[in-house]
Amino acid sequence: MKKSTNALGLAALIAASGIYYTSTTLATAVAAEPDQSSSATAHATAPSNDAAYAAIPGPSVGTTHPATLAPVAVKDKRDIRCYYRADLTSEYHIEGSSEAPRAPYMGTGIEEVGFDARTNPTPEDPSSGLLQVSDPINQCSRVWDSGEMILNGINQDLIPDDFISPSQGFPAERTLAQPAKDQNGNPLYPDPNIRTFGNYIPFLTECVVDGRVGVIPGTAEVCNELGIPSLIK
Repeated sequence: MKKSTNALGLAALIAASGIYYTSTTLATAVAAEPDQSSSATAHATAPSNDAAYAAIPGPSVGTTHPATLAPVAVKDKRDIRCYYRADLTSEYHIEGSSEAPRAPYMGTGIEEVGFDARTNPTPEDPSSGLLQVSDPINQCSRVWDSGEMILNGINQDLIPDDFISPSQGFPAERTLAQPAKDQNGNPLYPDPNIRTFGNYIPFLTECVVDGRVGVIPGTAEVCNELGIPSLIK
């Protein structure tokens, strides 16, 4: 049994799966729909094991929860929050790291092809250069698959003991006949040439946090347990 995740460098991640990171905002632009593809051209391979999904317990067992809130819609879905845990406020210090504590989530989005920040007509908009995300769960599933969501000493307990994490380095070869899918049965990447990493992906639920889409590890009840509404479908 092995629970450690990939320790790929930033350059390797970009080359392998078209994932784009900005260190200052922790925003991620992941390879998009076929007509919204990223500029990355490198093709990577994926491990032989498919991504696994498991429901995890809610965050506050034994406490009294408010009445279920009605789902709400979010118009602007360019910047999606992928939460490390079912926790909206905690900041996390990574064991053995000197970096500042991380926010409770990592941002992700679909980078607009050809966007040039130097000629941005709306520089006051923090989501400039990002497209609307049609499937937040699929989007965050890609970030979990990359290995960036599992942080040492913070949420490794979410990984089942019997889950075999991929070895460090580039993903191993896999056949095109078995593309990885998210928990809803959708291909993790619409482009079959973009290969998955094979890291653990927990069951995810779409909630609304401060007017933004928050994709949180947990079953459908997790939004209510946290006192926030779910995202209207």
